[in-house]
Amino acid sequence: MDSDLIKFQAERTIPDTFQNLALWQTRRRGFLRAAVVSGAASQLLWLQSCKSEEEANEILTSQQVTILKSVLGLLFPSDGNGPGAEDINAFGYVMWVLRDTLNRKPEDNDFIIEGLDWAEETAQEVYFCSYTECDEEKKSALVDLFTGLNWGETWCAAMIALIFEALLLDPIYGGNTNEAGWKWLNHTAGFPRPTEANRYERIMERQMKMKP
Repeated sequence: MDSDLIKFQAERTIPDTFQNLALWQTRRRGFLRAAVVSGAASQLLWLQSCKSEEEANEILTSQQVTILKSVLGLLFPSDGNGPGAEDINAFGYVMWVLRDTLNRKPEDNDFIIEGLDWAEETAQEVYFCSYTECDEEKKSALVDLFTGLNWGETWCAAMIALIFEALLLDPIYGGNTNEAGWKWLNHTAGFPRPTEANRYERIMERQMKMKP
């Protein structure tokens, strides 16, 4: 990587939330504990409408959707040893997270989205073509390259954490399709399972209303 590219990559800003990855992951574990007893059934129809790899939505462009699905698949592939990102619908779960305005700061979701644009810019810088035009070998090499960059290491760590959440949470959140993650881990879900009445958003809304 030449010095101009290193300088350009260094100018990308990482939000305060992600500066301390250990602290961020601890906070996400707290969210997971809260989410175990809640759900998001109202999101399911919306998630189903975003299955097309090339279909844009109100948050991501078509290009961003394509890059996100590709990166998730490369970070957590279906290699015969367990479910991959596609098997657990990690994309659908990440989209649910990006729409979470109660638990997440806007700049945190912006960082996830900006990372998709930075991935595209890096492909242009390295291979002189769009990420979506790269073959699978080049895409894999790019993801390896991301992990060696300041922004990319943090971004990929955040994406992996979200993949694990999709693997572990109740399918009502959009991930863990057909309980694939639970079956792989031989996990038996606790009861009662999340319902519409006690889903995560409802709990947060009630807590916010109780504040003076």
